[in-house]
Amino acid sequence: MIALFGVTLLILYSVISYLKVINNVKTSTLVRDDIIETDRIVTPLICGFMKPKIYIPTDISQSERPYILAHERVHIKRLDYLIKPFAFLVLSVHWFNPLMWLSFFLMSKDLEMSLATKVCEDGFCISLPKRSFKLD
Repeated sequence: MIALFGVTLLILYSVISYLKVINNVKTSTLVRDDIIETDRIVTPLICGFMKPKIYIPTDISQSERPYILAHERVHIKRLDYLIKPFAFLVLSVHWFNPLMWLSFFLMSKDLEMSLATKVCEDGFCISLPKRSFKLD
């Protein structure tokens, strides 16, 4: 009974979160093709299962935009917008297992890290200030 309650709670949480995102992007503006701008989000995201769209905040600088769009396009190409919700569904069913929580968070981190690497390999990296590290 408790296991079913946990599954229901997590799935309900994900549905409510998705509906909040949908509500926040209702007042967005189409920039071009699959790129949509809105002032109601603080971080870029992909929304849509059948025809995913890239939503970006309006305050993103022009210098960051190419990198961010490349990053989000790789998410779409790799089908991350389908994989992550599926992984969350699996997590919801096995919510009581701490290894599933660890696996989900590590998978999410790995997705982002591999994506950042891919985007940098493709030459879209933002030039970051070089730092020198000194060992004591």
